Amino acid sequence: MKSYRLASLLIALVVLLATVPVTAQPAANLTDACIENYDASVDYFPDKAEFTYAEGVSIEYFDSYKVVTVSAPWFGATDADAFTYVLVQCGAPGPIAATFPVGTQFVEVPVGNLIALSTTELPRVVSLGLTDKLIGLDSFLWTNTPEVIAKIDAGELIEVGNGAAINIEQVLDAEPGLVITNGTGTPEWDAHPVLLEAGIPVALDGDYVEPTLLGNAEWIKFLAAFTNKEAEANAVFDAVVADYDEAAQLAAGVPADQRVTILYNSYQSFTESWSIPGQGTWAGSLMRDAGVDYVLMDEAQDQPAQLSFEAVYDAGLDAPVWLLNTFGVGSLDDLIAQDARNGDFAAVESGAVYNNDARQNANGGNDFWETGVNNPHLLLRDLIAIAYPDLLPDHELMFFRQLG
Repeated sequence: MKSYRLASLLIALVVLLATVPVTAQPAANLTDACIENYDASVDYFPDKAEFTYAEGVSIEYFDSYKVVTVSAPWFGATDADAFTYVLVQCGAPGPIAATFPVGTQFVEVPVGNLIALSTTELPRVVSLGLTDKLIGLDSFLWTNTPEVIAKIDAGELIEVGNGAAINIEQVLDAEPGLVITNGTGTPEWDAHPVLLEAGIPVALDGDYVEPTLLGNAEWIKFLAAFTNKEAEANAVFDAVVADYDEAAQLAAGVPADQRVTILYNSYQSFTESWSIPGQGTWAGSLMRDAGVDYVLMDEAQDQPAQLSFEAVYDAGLDAPVWLLNTFGVGSLDDLIAQDARNGDFAAVESGAVYNNDARQNANGGNDFWETGVNNPHLLLRDLIAIAYPDLLPDHELMFFRQLG
């Protein structure tokens, strides 16, 4: 009798368990929906991102929320300047707020509509399939991304300004799920303090602080974290890294005694100096990976060196190639008009002078700072083709233009 009762209980238990709904593990992140039936045992972020090149940002995953920390939002930032974001999958309860630093933003993800206050974000928006969610920019003037220009032309975007003078009323009326911007740490120049004061979710992107362009480009994963688009971001960035590494390996084969030494930048009258990029900056690392040295690089280790025209003139007169990062120089005549001594450089005499403004819109918006910095593999191939044309004989320059 006891055996019969035990068997009956076991059968009843099996039947009961079979009727209890089991939440299936999602195959991908929820990019357009919320959790309908929350289950604390489920990992709602099967697609995860990890920052391997970017140094100023990190991400931790928990089953229904993720914690993103921006430790270097601007140059010279301290630990006290860090920003913490707790991104909670909508439909799930959030963690206890008191366990996080004061000032932590709690944001439901995936976020809704986006306003971007930097053109660097625009290729990322398109690559992640978020173009339809973009509703505003700081300014229409500098944009080069075709899909965004099409939205401007169709009247689908608003222009909200930037910095402390951003049009808060207009932003509030637009009800964005997120505003993404850069900061400088100087309140009178920054938009994020007034956005936060108005209760608007704002993400501070510190991409420009990164010492390498791969680190800069990896910030696509930052935007992806807010939109649950980690899978797409990983695919885009992995392809960039693979192509960058392939090009760098090509340049690494240049013998030490055949490395080209180039002249970089130009004298700027408003700073009364010639900026030589630090070897620990993105420009220094890009040239290193392109297999080139640059004039007076030993004077600039981690940080740029601000030198006199005379110092660079003496050291760089015979450099065979000159790379400019200079606004408003469209020709060799323009360069010489800035200072007649520029005509003495060997690169000017041979015509081997290049500016990074090959893709520039009618208002002077330079695509180097939009598409270029998101595609460092293409910038690297430009530099290799300029310094060692035999290594990439079929490459057509995209972001650098030879001056005539």
